[in-house]
Amino acid sequence: MNQKYIGIVLIVIAVLLSVLVFMIKANDDAQLSMVIEELGSCYLDDGTCLHEERSFVLYIFGWVLSAALLILGIYLLVFDKTQQVLAEQHLMVSSALEGAKKKDEFTAFLSGFEENEQKVLKSVYEQDGIKQSTLRYKTGLTKSSLSLLLKALEKKDIVSRKPSGKTNQVFLRKKF
Repeated sequence: MNQKYIGIVLIVIAVLLSVLVFMIKANDDAQLSMVIEELGSCYLDDGTCLHEERSFVLYIFGWVLSAALLILGIYLLVFDKTQQVLAEQHLMVSSALEGAKKKDEFTAFLSGFEENEQKVLKSVYEQDGIKQSTLRYKTGLTKSSLSLLLKALEKKDIVSRKPSGKTNQVFLRKKF
């Protein structure tokens, strides 16, 4: 449930409770005043004072509970950002898991290739659309070895080459 909604509900309950306690106290005060008017004094026949017999525990408890609910409601309404933090953490963890899943999938994909093919595929994965001349320097392969290797990977439908000036751009066909 939304914490702001809970905060508003708690504030409303706190206000209603304090009004109820005030009304009960006002009613008790009115009854006490009526008894004092009838007797002409606050002392009963046995000498006890009506004010001393009165217990304020119920009123104090009601007002303390009302204040606690009010403070909690304001805290939830204004200050508590727990839901927002949890949502942000959830998004961060989800994206991290998604990234790890993709990386693990690509690592498993690479395990079926030779060392030089793995170097080429890793470089293309890191920079999709890499120029063939840049790929040659990154992998340390000769121009002819790289060209033959890319031709074999194209036949297997793993990479594609697109002419770009005097060189080619290399793309992975499968997206990870």
